[in-house]
Amino acid sequence: MRVIDRPMASCYGRVALRRHTVTGTPNGFPYPPAKDAALRSQAPSLSLVGLCAAVATVCACGPVEYINQVGNRAASAVSAAKLAQSDRYAPYEYTAAEAYLHKAREEAGHAEYEDAIEYGRKAEELANRARAITVDRLAKEPALTPAYQPKSQNEEPAAASPDPAPAAPGATTPGTE
Repeated sequence: MRVIDRPMASCYGRVALRRHTVTGTPNGFPYPPAKDAALRSQAPSLSLVGLCAAVATVCACGPVEYINQVGNRAASAVSAAKLAQSDRYAPYEYTAAEAYLHKAREEAGHAEYEDAIEYGRKAEELANRARAITVDRLAKEPALTPAYQPKSQNEEPAAASPDPAPAAPGATTPGTE
């Protein structure tokens, strides 16, 4: 057997740090050959697979939670606030909710999912507050109550009902005499 690097005539550092290979062996197996080479070759690969699985799981949580928070809850809360006319009766809260929703989507575009989720939570909270303020104001002022109120935040508004039939000709209405 012949060692490639001579111990005293090498510029590669200390002998203990160099990896010696046996010439003439396939793939240059390490010298001296390990007794449990099969176990040593499997152990790093199993730990590497485990590490990759853990990293993939942690990295995948951000986009999934973002879709749930911003894409579903915050967007539907802002939409429900819009249907309740919060832009008219609670403009500060509604405008802030829209701005936070926009910022959440912008942060997700830069893969900053943690920040996007926080902005989505703020957008949902402000949209719910705006809707509550609007419902409260409309309940206090019956003249401002619209003809249609959605029963839930996900319900679409129905078509406007036609005006009542005009009065018969010759009939007088109170207060026009």
